[in-house]
Order: sequence, then structure tokens, then C-alpha cells
Amino acid sequence: MSTEKRMDDLNKLSDILNEFLDEDQAREFTSKIEQEVAQKTDDKTLRALLETLSSLYTVKPSRKEHLKKVVLTLLVAFHMSVIVINLVAFFILPFLYPLLVWMPLNSFILTVTFTREICPLTRLENYMRTSMGMPRIGGFIGHYFVRPTKRAYRTYKIGLGLSGKKGKSNDRSQDNPEDEKKSLDQSP
Repeated sequence: MSTEKRMDDLNKLSDILNEFLDEDQAREFTSKIEQEVAQKTDDKTLRALLETLSSLYTVKPSRKEHLKKVVLTLLVAFHMSVIVINLVAFFILPFLYPLLVWMPLNSFILTVTFTREICPLTRLENYMRTSMGMPRIGGFIGHYFVRPTKRAYRTYKIGLGLSGKKGKSNDRSQDNPEDEKKSLDQSP
């Protein structure tokens, strides 16, 4: 059977599926068939047919989606560079300029960094994230710096066994330190 004939047959099958199911349901249906039938069968022809049918319904991101991801990545990189520049400026300005210049600038940097007012770049990022179907972020520093640091710290603590939860033991001396002192004093 030629490749063109096979593709025609697959397109007919796809059209029939589209008559009874919407695109999302057809995508779910074909992926389930591929997982439960095609991957477990020994029949190579059936496997190839089902995998090809499933490939008709795979979501292929458009160029517009790729462009949005690139722009979002560039926006995040620009936002990080703004934060790093502000952080460096906060510590360098006192040595380069007189008090009347660096104090208001540092106050502005602190205010913009630590207030709950959402930064315009964060607003732009949230707009782009929601247009791509991604969840919004609360704040840039919290999302990209604080949360990953906390997550890494928790992972580090769990790895060392310092999770902070102590199990109950059957040793009564650990429950009451005064009892332990009395028992030590009474020993010969």
C-alpha cells in the first residue's frame, strides 16, 4: 500500500472521528488508544497505524506560540538584569555620589523592590503568561528567587534528614530531662 493511499485512509478516519468527537476528545481518544493498545501489541502494522492516527491529533504549537515563548523568555531575562543592576547600584551608589544623590535613589530602589505594588514588567509578564495559558505570578522576586531558594533549602534539609519533625521515642528520659538528671544522680 502506498504512502499516499495510507494517508488518505488516515484522513478519512480522522474525518469520521471529527464527525462524532470534537478535536480535544479525538486527541484524548487517540492518545489513550496509542497508550493502551499500540504500545502493548505485537502487531507492527497495527502499532504503526495507531501511532500515525494519534500523530494526526498531536498539538503542534504555532509559530505565534513559539514567538510568545521567546518574547516571554527575553522579558524574564531583561527583568532579571534590571534587578541585578538595581542591586549592584544599591551598594555602589554610596561610594560614587554624595548623600543627597544616592539616598533618594536607594530609597526608590528599596521601595520598588519591596512594596506590594506590582511592577509594570511583572504586569506585562502576567499578561503574556495568561495569553499562553500559563498561571500568573504574584511577584517576580518571589517567583524566580524566593520560591526556588526555599524549595532548594527544603530539598537540602530532607536530604540531610533534618526535616524538623522528630518522631516519638519510647525512651522516657527524652520526654522529661529532669527524670534523666534524677536517674543519673541516683546511680552508684
